[in-house]
Amino acid sequence: MLMKTKTSHKDEAGAEFRAGITACLPTIPGYWSIGFAAGAIGTLSGFTTLQTALLASVLYTGSAQFLFYSLWAAGAEVASVVFSVFLVNLRYLLMSSAMSVFFREHSTLQKLVSGLLLTDETFGVAVQRGSQHSTVPFAWMLGLNVAAWLNWILACVVGAWLASALPSSLMEGLSFSLVSMFIGLVLMLWFASHRKALETFSIAAAVVITLLTARQMDISLVVIIAASVSATLATLGLRFFSKGGK
Repeated sequence: MLMKTKTSHKDEAGAEFRAGITACLPTIPGYWSIGFAAGAIGTLSGFTTLQTALLASVLYTGSAQFLFYSLWAAGAEVASVVFSVFLVNLRYLLMSSAMSVFFREHSTLQKLVSGLLLTDETFGVAVQRGSQHSTVPFAWMLGLNVAAWLNWILACVVGAWLASALPSSLMEGLSFSLVSMFIGLVLMLWFASHRKALETFSIAAAVVITLLTARQMDISLVVIIAASVSATLATLGLRFFSKGGK
């Protein structure tokens, strides 16, 4: 009887894990489009494909990777790079806090693993699942996170490898085209979003902060502050509207 119960739990966990992978599928094109650009910029910044892969697996956040590459290429100090990445990633504290209501019955290790692999996209998918079922199974969250994590790494590796294989004449003009592509991706994601008002407010907040502080501070610091504040406001707004929806 005990063996049957253990087998049943394993089967249920396996089914939840596969369901989490399935839930991740709609977000994978986004990971590939931005991850490809991040990997290519890594090559332009002087990193090898292996170094880009290691950074993608450890840092694992698009905005922070773009910031890291730009600061490193500009010759910024290590402490400055670390602090800047920390500021950009502060929003994940708020996201994890919002997710905690769905993980009350899980162990500390399960919460830690789920939080370490959390991204903007997996957060949105998981919140939708939690709002519908009042809980998020760990196996389901693990499947969602692992699928997103592996696809991000693979996309960065492919982008880095293709960029390194291009002729030097094309490499010189690639940085501008990647910036243009990144802007296009942002617009594409905005048009596909179901929360355009919230995202428009976040963009407007970043623009206002940039205009008000650009003359008083270094532009790189202004960008970090604007991105951090606007992302924080968007996360707080998302949490507020999620509670209001209940």
